[in-house]
Amino acid sequence: MNTSFFQKFVEQIPPFTKKYVERQGEFAVKLSELLESTGMTQRELAEKLGKKESYVSRILAGWSNPTLKTIAEFEVALGKDILDFNLDVKRDQSEKTHRGAALRSAPFAQPAGRAGQPTQPACRQPSLTK
Repeated sequence: MNTSFFQKFVEQIPPFTKKYVERQGEFAVKLSELLESTGMTQRELAEKLGKKESYVSRILAGWSNPTLKTIAEFEVALGKDILDFNLDVKRDQSEKTHRGAALRSAPFAQPAGRAGQPTQPACRQPSLTK
């Protein structure tokens, strides 16, 4: 079977790049659907976000890479989730166990001090003076 130049080119694209382009397109489609369902225009969304309409347009076209912060801003502005991380926690564990595990695994978690004693910061800022 003879493969075309284009097929050979596509086969050489790294899996990460393929997945990234796929997700970016999915995000743009989902955002477009949510805009339509809310009846909001690109201009109205941009105004609500405090961003330029051209930025919203680039995202809807799949040409821009919004940060997680920007995605959250879009979700708040639209009043609906765009991404679903599917981070459901098992229901058979108690709430106390979840909280304890979350505190232990938090990168900046710090133990509570004794009554009347301040706690130490979890990490220190580097000194700018020598």
